[in-house]
Amino acid sequence: MESRDRDHWICGVLDADAYMAEESYQKVIQYFAQDEKLDLLQTRVGMLETRNWLQIMQDIEFTGINDLIQNTRNRLGNAAASGNGQFIRVSSVTAQRPWGNALLEDFEFSTRFLMEGKKTLYAGDAVVYQEAIDKLRPFIKQRARWTQGGLDCLFGYWSRVLRSPFINLPAKAEMTFYMLIPFVTLFTGIASLAVFVFTLVNFDDYWRLLAVIEGINLPFNAYIIVQYQRASHTRQYGLLVWTVITFAIYNYLLYPAIVIAFFKKISGRTNWVKTTHGIKRKIGRKVS
Repeated sequence: MESRDRDHWICGVLDADAYMAEESYQKVIQYFAQDEKLDLLQTRVGMLETRNWLQIMQDIEFTGINDLIQNTRNRLGNAAASGNGQFIRVSSVTAQRPWGNALLEDFEFSTRFLMEGKKTLYAGDAVVYQEAIDKLRPFIKQRARWTQGGLDCLFGYWSRVLRSPFINLPAKAEMTFYMLIPFVTLFTGIASLAVFVFTLVNFDDYWRLLAVIEGINLPFNAYIIVQYQRASHTRQYGLLVWTVITFAIYNYLLYPAIVIAFFKKISGRTNWVKTTHGIKRKIGRKVS
């Protein structure tokens, strides 16, 4: 294949459980056709089915929170690959081994691209659907694997990111924070849980502190839910209110995953079994 032909070849990376509508594929093609300098495009991720609370929370996480993060990265110039629904211009892959050994291979791949001065972009209007995990144990196992992969990227790429002449300072700061999230989450989680328990035990004296904590969390959670409602076109308002109230529980589910990831990283264990997916009959929601 000649180099000129390779410029017009786009390679898509989709998981076995992934589904994309024709409209989203067309939008992907338009992004590359309109920008000859675009090397990597990451589409928005949504869940195929949301039949229980855990699946709804995953859909909110990807459709709401991850979308917000990736749009911020677009402005900074460091949009990251996010596992499913990423598309790469074939001519942009110049390394013999574009992937390394990190368990978070998608973020590792896009980080390598950014360090080479290549352009990445997030497309919130093109959506790839994937299956949401419906049980707690495989969910924690999945997030532990992702967290360990983040630690792989931290120790393998952080110093190189800081030295890269192609990544601007705000993008370096965002990438640094992202790679340090396991540490930040672990310490802030322990601190917030300790404050919460202390406040409950001494409720009569510190109920105002509890009210302040909830007053900070609820508006942010409500904003995320409103954004999710707009993106997913859901009309289950009562359920969305319930998710606002219980969102903190979902966050606390990540702490066992972080502990497991740190243990496996320290002990040098890298063997992981990929998440098992079944075949679902219902494929996605209509996306405008």
